[in-house]
Amino acid sequence: MSWYVQEVPFEFVNRTWPLVEPFIMKSVKHSHGELSIHEAQINVLRGVDVLFVALDVDSQIQGAATVNFFNRTDNRVAFVTNIAGKLLADQDTFSQFCTLLRARGATCIEGAVRDSLLRLWARLGARKKTTMIQIPL
Repeated sequence: MSWYVQEVPFEFVNRTWPLVEPFIMKSVKHSHGELSIHEAQINVLRGVDVLFVALDVDSQIQGAATVNFFNRTDNRVAFVTNIAGKLLADQDTFSQFCTLLRARGATCIEGAVRDSLLRLWARLGARKKTTMIQIPL
């Protein structure tokens, strides 16, 4: 089954947030304390991250993602900060997501993922770029 993916316009984020919060919460719980649901919400409300949703045929939200865009010397990166639900349901849905990211100038997608999500993204063409570590000081 294919879903319809769309960007949530900034002026509708407050209305949409209660509907996407359960999806974003699923993603945040894997952040090992790096991000809270409130920080995720604030990042979207301040325009730091952009909110995307996957809708079913009845226009019910079935997935959500937040994406941070930034520039490197060689790419405009769409860094997926949170993703959960049906945004990666199939190749067509993922293709729609990619089209929306390209419309914002992105030339590549990046994100920090756990192993299970890496396997899912690999089916969509992702490759492991690096392993990051953190040492608290």
